[in-house]
Amino acid sequence: MDGAGRPTYSDFLAFLDKEPRALTAFHVIETQEPPRRLVLTPTHLLFVAENASAPTAHFRPIFASLVRPGHFVLVVAGGGSLQPAEVVRVWDRRDVGAYAPLTRHGTLVVDGVVASCFALVQEQQLAQLAFWPLRLYHSLVGWPGVQGDGVHWYSGLLYRLGRLLLPPDSFHPLGISQAES
Repeated sequence: MDGAGRPTYSDFLAFLDKEPRALTAFHVIETQEPPRRLVLTPTHLLFVAENASAPTAHFRPIFASLVRPGHFVLVVAGGGSLQPAEVVRVWDRRDVGAYAPLTRHGTLVVDGVVASCFALVQEQQLAQLAFWPLRLYHSLVGWPGVQGDGVHWYSGLLYRLGRLLLPPDSFHPLGISQAES
């Protein structure tokens, strides 16, 4: 999704986090009309509106853990257009493996639902701006090759800088507790 809320293709750049063997807590969000099921970590951002009549560009990113039945998320409809779908059920589950891909636009479609590439920090635009140097690097150099498991070095650096420069309420509480343990 581009800055105006229009669906667009976006290049994959890297994994911000890649944990294929980690037991991970997930938040499952289910919609109807059309039916979709999205599984993501509670700290990931998802684009949400309070009503179905909100323009696509007015869907705001919130942490997945704050999504409730009655909210509306953006889903891909026939012909590749985006439409709102009402959240009807939300629950938690644990599963093995977690991946956080970064795209050029900072958004992606997962199981038919538009989601952010970003987690832990609540500001989509700030996160997108902070990853500008990594996007520039990929534009100049291209794909760097095989990426190992774990948190990408640049993601880790930004998180440490953010903890120094941003107020604590800028982060998801789970992100703060994980960093302190």
